[in-house]
Amino acid sequence: MSEDMLKTIKGLLASGRGDTKRLRNIIEEIKSGEPVVMSDYRYIQNLLESPDTPEKEQPVTPPPKRDTSLEVLRVRLAEGQISIEEFRVLKKALTEEE
Repeated sequence: MSEDMLKTIKGLLASGRGDTKRLRNIIEEIKSGEPVVMSDYRYIQNLLESPDTPEKEQPVTPPPKRDTSLEVLRVRLAEGQISIEEFRVLKKALTEEE
């Protein structure tokens, strides 16, 4: 279950949904072997069940490559692989290509 929960939380982080700090703390608790407390579990479930209206109202189109790159950066940031400063520099470099 913890692997599925980690994937779910990383997906929420990548999509920019929820409180980043809280989601990172939940990831750290799972990685350290701690059980997910009920309030955190409900929080994640509410994020998954809440409608994401701006994206759902738009027609489905394949995302540009830089969106995938930004998602990877968000996940790396959430996992602590890069600092917020590194994230900002890389994000700026990716978005300047327009």
